[in-house]
Amino acid sequence: MKVIHSILDVIKKVEYVLLVTILAAIVLATFLQVVGRYTPLPFSSKFEELATFSFVWVTMIGAGACVREGGHMTMDFMVSFVPENKRVFFKLLNDVVALLIGAVIVYCAAMLIPKLRRTGMTSAAMDLPLWIQNLSIPVGGALISLWGCVNIVEDIRHIVKKEPPTSKSGAGKEE
Repeated sequence: MKVIHSILDVIKKVEYVLLVTILAAIVLATFLQVVGRYTPLPFSSKFEELATFSFVWVTMIGAGACVREGGHMTMDFMVSFVPENKRVFFKLLNDVVALLIGAVIVYCAAMLIPKLRRTGMTSAAMDLPLWIQNLSIPVGGALISLWGCVNIVEDIRHIVKKEPPTSKSGAGKEE
């Protein structure tokens, strides 16, 4: 079990490093693009496209991080009317839905990426293959599914041990 936890910790750290690095790239690219409007800086449109591509990647990686942290799909108002010892079932349902959504995203992206590779479509300014940008879709879906699975295991552990959830997603109190 320690091996699994250490692998999950590595994935979590990689997510954070990627998110911080990509956000820094977005800020820098946007700054350079704005400066390029008022100066003869070459490649101004490339900076704008880099910021857009980066934003797509940070959104998809961030979606997985939100599922891990319980930041998605909660209805605190409705859950607040449920007795505290039953809230774990709402969290379990929430995590199952997240897992299914992630799986659908991966499935649909698995059909999209090969088509984009075959067409050879490229971006307008940077001339990058569009399938590279769209790889963010299955990566995000896989992260959503992964953290959904991890959360489901935790939910089941809480149900079996009859513990209140330590959820961050509205099913229980923050610890």
